[in-house]
Amino acid sequence: MIIAQISDSHIDPDSPNAAARVRDLERCVDDINGLDPLPDVVVHTGDLTHNGTPAKYKEALDILRRLRCPLHVVAGNRDDRALIAANFPTGRDLLPGTPFVQYSVDAYAVRLIALDTLSEASNMGDFCAIRANSLRQALNEDAGKPTAIFMHHPPFEVIESKYRWQFDAPEAIATLGRALGGQDQVVRAFCGHAHRAAAGLIAGIPVSCVPSVAIDLRLGEFTGAAKTAPVYQIHRLDSGHFVTETRTAA
Repeated sequence: MIIAQISDSHIDPDSPNAAARVRDLERCVDDINGLDPLPDVVVHTGDLTHNGTPAKYKEALDILRRLRCPLHVVAGNRDDRALIAANFPTGRDLLPGTPFVQYSVDAYAVRLIALDTLSEASNMGDFCAIRANSLRQALNEDAGKPTAIFMHHPPFEVIESKYRWQFDAPEAIATLGRALGGQDQVVRAFCGHAHRAAAGLIAGIPVSCVPSVAIDLRLGEFTGAAKTAPVYQIHRLDSGHFVTETRTAA
C-alpha cells in the first residue's frame, strides 16, 4: 500500500503568490504521476484552498483532475466543508446529517479514515464527543484491518512551532486520544496545518505532519533542490508499519 500525502496548497487567486501556489501544486501532481509504481491513493490533508469558494475549488480541481490515481481530501480550517463534500469523493459518511466531513474509505489494503478537526471558534483544531463517538464506532466495525487516520490539525505538541499546541483546548486532544485508545489496528495518523515536518504520538500511535505544498507558506529548513521546489510525502506500508519518504517535486 502506497499513499501520497499533500497538504496546505492554499490555492487563492486573490493572493499575490497565486501563480506560484498553482505551480507548486502542479509540480507535485506531475511528480506523483511520474512515480513507478503509482501510489494507490493520494490524500490531501486540508487547506486545499485559502478561504474556499467555488471559484477557488474549480482552480484547484483543474490541477488535481490530472492525477493518475484516486484522490481524497480532508477538510482544513481554510476549507469549506460543504464544498469539499460536493467536489471530492468522501467515502462512506460517518456523520450523516451533520456538517462534519468525517468518512471512511475501505477500498484499499489499509482502511483510510478522514477526521474533521475543524473548530467553529478559531483556526485551531477541535474534536468533540460527537466526532469521537463516530470514530470509535467506525473503528469497532473492523478491528482486524490496518487503518490509517488522516486529519488536518496535529494532535501533539509541535515543539518547532510558534503555536506548539494546535487545538483550541487540551480536552479536545484528550477526547481524540480516548477514541483511539486500544485500537491496535490504527498503525499511523497523518496531518497538515503546521506547514512544517513534525512528528509525535497520540494514544501510542505515531503521527506526522507534512510540509505545506505552498512554498511561500512553508516552514522549516530545506536543503538542495527542496529550497526552491515543493515537497510532499510518500508513505509505504512495510511489515505493518508505514515508512515515510519526503519527496522533492521535479
